[in-house]
Amino acid sequence: MKIFINARSAETCDGIAAALAELNAEITPCLADEEAEAADMTAYDVVIISTPLRSEFGLNYAAELYKRTNACIIVLAKMDVAEDVQNRIKFTGAFVLGRPFTKSMLVQTIRLAVVARENMHRLEQEKTELSRQLDDVKVIDRAKCCLIEYLNLTEKQAHRHIQKLAMDSRRPQRDIAEDILRTYSGMTNV
Repeated sequence: MKIFINARSAETCDGIAAALAELNAEITPCLADEEAEAADMTAYDVVIISTPLRSEFGLNYAAELYKRTNACIIVLAKMDVAEDVQNRIKFTGAFVLGRPFTKSMLVQTIRLAVVARENMHRLEQEKTELSRQLDDVKVIDRAKCCLIEYLNLTEKQAHRHIQKLAMDSRRPQRDIAEDILRTYSGMTNV
């Protein structure tokens, strides 16, 4: 696991790194906000922001990270502002941990964030696959409409025709449907 820590002081970075020793993670500390903003964050699994940072509180940085990385974002904030921080950056999916916290709380927050990120990634993959399947169905349905209109087939016959062509040519039904749509494209507004 690769962890990036952005904090105001070296002592804070060292303290967080020491608390994470049991994770056997590769830890990159960063004290300069400019360096943190310029860093390639795609290489990291977890980004920890210990607020306040040098040039700003850290919420803008968290929002920017949300746009440019898939890493888990964990924001450390004083207990009295932690709830407000969470409300302001909840759109990022960042986890906010109130200070002071124990080592086990930090480790558990990281583990929960990693599991949440993995679940989100799995859901994104499922969404992409379902979207692709829906697009396939739309193209096939449009092709069936062409067959119904121009070959006077029933819906069942048109469906079977596309299936048979796909099996005979060992091509996906969508490819066959696209061929049908190209064939009849000059005859209809498909």
